[in-house]
Parts: sequence; structure tokens; C-alpha cells
Amino acid sequence: MAPADNWKRAQLDDPFWAEQFAGLAKPHVAPINELVDRLSHAKGAVRLPHAAPWHGGIHAPVLCVLNDPGEEALVPDFLCLRNPDRASDRQRHLMTEIGIDPADFCPWNGYPWPRENKKDLTPEEALEGGRALLEIMSLMTNLRLLLLLGRKARDAADAVLPELEATYPQLEVVRSLHPLGAKSTVHRQEQKVVWANVAALIKQDMA
Repeated sequence: MAPADNWKRAQLDDPFWAEQFAGLAKPHVAPINELVDRLSHAKGAVRLPHAAPWHGGIHAPVLCVLNDPGEEALVPDFLCLRNPDRASDRQRHLMTEIGIDPADFCPWNGYPWPRENKKDLTPEEALEGGRALLEIMSLMTNLRLLLLLGRKARDAADAVLPELEATYPQLEVVRSLHPLGAKSTVHRQEQKVVWANVAALIKQDMA
């Protein structure tokens, strides 16, 4: 696993992606990718991003949930923080600044299917996303922290909150801005505090 300070944006022709394709069936990501395939077929075989083996997969202590994969034509191949987009850039910057290892994270989306608009989730979409969230959580072997970044991630979790809290009573749940949601200096400082606390929780669990 590459140390966090060596992370970089991987363009679409980067050999890194061929390595990720070759590792789709590795034990730490195979259960997630089987879930992704099921979720894809449930919506008519729409294109969904798969779990990148570069991350920690089912063994990661942190499940990091963002919004949705975007429009279907633009859906990336992988749930991965080396994707060449601004949200991944910002998240990588935060994690490298604080020293969080990519193996500690498993990326996910509050609504895992593509959406053609940027509006808030409908109640029905939030519930669908929440049920998918509970499914991936059930696969995790070392889950310590649920990190909800952005409104859609929070809405999905809130849609199934009673079941989530009953099933994972000891789980730490952190709610924060989407990586691109910090528009002001104050919000950016608050964002950094949240990520510093995430790093501290990870180190505490490893101690």
C-alpha cells in the first residue's frame, strides 16, 4: 500500500487503473464488488464504480460516505481517492496533510447509483441509499467509524438511523461537509478539525 504522502491523481491512462482492474476479486474487495454488481442489476445493469483494491475494503476501520457517483456517462470505474476529480483532490489533500493511510478507508456513496441531477435525494432515494449503506456495513470486518460527508450521505444514513444505531451501538458516526463544501476559511478550518479527529480515532483504535 502506498504511503499517504506519495498519493497522486491518476489520470485515466495511468497504469494504476489496470492494477485496480486486475485486483477486483481480491479478498478484501470482492464482497463489496459483488454487492456493487447486485446493486447495478437492481437498476437495470446501470454502470456503478467498483471498490478499488488500493483501499482497505472490508477490513478498513473507516467507511467514508460521499454523495453519489454523478451522471451515468461520467461514472468512474472505481470508488477511489486517486480519481482525477476535484472532490478526490480535496480529500487526498486533507488526508495527506493529517497523515491518514488509504488502507484505513473504504469509500462509498450515500446513493450508490448514478443521478442525472445534483438535487437533494428524495425520501425514496434516501431510503434506497440507506439500505445499500447497511448492506456494505454488514460486510465490514473492522468498522470503527462511519464518516458521512455531505447532505446525501447524511440523508441516506438518517433514513435507516434506528436500524443503524441498533445494529452498531458502539460505532462512531461523524458528520461533516462534503470535501468541496468548505467554501469559507472558517468552514475549511472546521473541516480540518474534523479530519484531525478522524485521524486521532484511527490511531486510538490501533493503539
